[in-house]
Amino acid sequence: MPVYGAFWSQGSVVPQIEEQDPPDEGVDYEDAISATGYGKFQYWLIGVGGFANASDAIEILCISILLPAAECDLHMTSFDKGLLIALVFLGMMIGGYIWGCLGDIYGRKHVLIVSLLVNSLGGIISSFAQEFPLFITMRFISGLGVGGSIPLVWAYVSEFQPAKKRGGALSVIAAFWMIGNILVAAMALAIIPHNIGIVNPTFSYNSWRIFLTLCAIPSLLIALIMLWLPESPMFLLNKGKHKEAMEILQNIYSLNNGKSSKNFPITKLNSAGLKIQASSSSSWWRSTKDAFSSTLRQTMSLFSSSLLRITILMLIINFAIQFGYYGLWLWFPELFNRLETYYKEHPDDRVSVCELTAFHGNATTLDCDSDTLVDPQALVNTLITATSAFPANVWTIFAMDKLGRKFFLVFSMVLSGLAAFGIYFVKSSTDNLILGCVFGAVSTMGFNALDCLGAELFPTHLRSTALAVTLLSARIGAIVGNLVFGALIDVHCAIPMFLVAILLIGGGLLGLLLPNTTRVALK
Repeated sequence: MPVYGAFWSQGSVVPQIEEQDPPDEGVDYEDAISATGYGKFQYWLIGVGGFANASDAIEILCISILLPAAECDLHMTSFDKGLLIALVFLGMMIGGYIWGCLGDIYGRKHVLIVSLLVNSLGGIISSFAQEFPLFITMRFISGLGVGGSIPLVWAYVSEFQPAKKRGGALSVIAAFWMIGNILVAAMALAIIPHNIGIVNPTFSYNSWRIFLTLCAIPSLLIALIMLWLPESPMFLLNKGKHKEAMEILQNIYSLNNGKSSKNFPITKLNSAGLKIQASSSSSWWRSTKDAFSSTLRQTMSLFSSSLLRITILMLIINFAIQFGYYGLWLWFPELFNRLETYYKEHPDDRVSVCELTAFHGNATTLDCDSDTLVDPQALVNTLITATSAFPANVWTIFAMDKLGRKFFLVFSMVLSGLAAFGIYFVKSSTDNLILGCVFGAVSTMGFNALDCLGAELFPTHLRSTALAVTLLSARIGAIVGNLVFGALIDVHCAIPMFLVAILLIGGGLLGLLLPNTTRVALK
């Protein structure tokens, strides 16, 4: 790992740049970040941001994977499972809004570090919880951290990218979500089916709890690595801190080109087009009080006449895609487990998912001593569906800046809606796995495109807040989707299946109304 601590320290050899007042001349930020070159720093940053994104994916998918294993230990019904996932997303919704707004006020870097730590600590403590109320509370707290890190990662990384490279860079980071899904599925397959850990009448720390602890480690490691990275120079420039922004740009130039920072060709930054927000030297208590009013002002600015149409469209699309994706995707491990368990007992039968879930809902007892409580083949299927997104992620990395964000958003949401519709009708484990792979593969393209659009449609001084607010709508969609699935999956399975299909197709068609941001400079 490169030693960035010394590189970014106050003692580094950097020419002292006097503050330019007023900053009405010089080079704008887009030209300045392009002048640093594209090399080691951006690659390192993309790697860190990508693994931060992967750690969030791990924390979300690990809950759905462990549902069959934890069902007996935590005495969960289908509704309890839906409630558990919903409360995780409630934490993400609240955390995303709070941390995202604070990121626009206090900076991307330090707020991101705190959110990662909250995620990790909540996850670790939850693995030791012996009762469902404490477990669900700690998963809610973990969700607070996950919700904050997601919008901050996108705002932070995007502001170090020139326009012509930004789409590809953000697509790489989005691809790490798939890597997180693959890692968590592989860890589950390696750990959960085995009889390891401690089990006694008063305290249990068995395989699924060990799995949960390991899932919390990546967020902790990324938070520590983030200490060696700089604050976003675009954020600093937006706060009127021209000297600090220039020093960071000079250091990036030096690292990318192997030359002295003194050779950086830009001597003055122009903040034209940015809404300068002067930093305050008030006390911590006063700054905290001001943060609440500032957060409200930031949010209301998104509904000004110039941004109202874009904001509303993004709210609706985010709700639709996360209701559809998380409403169905996070239930795949549970559905796969039910299918594999059923087919082992009835190998000649052909039933649809909804017919099987109705059978499961009518069952009065669960055999907690059964060896098939967690079927290894179900975990293999989860791993296969997670891996299925790889080709789609590679395609978006190389084609996002060519075909455009809107193409991938519309194509993905419409096709994934059709796949969800088909799951209701198929009647074999293999057919369900194939459609699950199609659903996962095409859905990831829509998320990659939406991540780019969320970072590009809004101006710098509102970017983190906009990501937080649109993600708030997305989390509401995920919460409602999981509550609907948990309540109806055993009694009226067709309703959530068709809702997923309708919302995904409808949300995708709304994407046609969004403006084009491909290769457009950030504002």
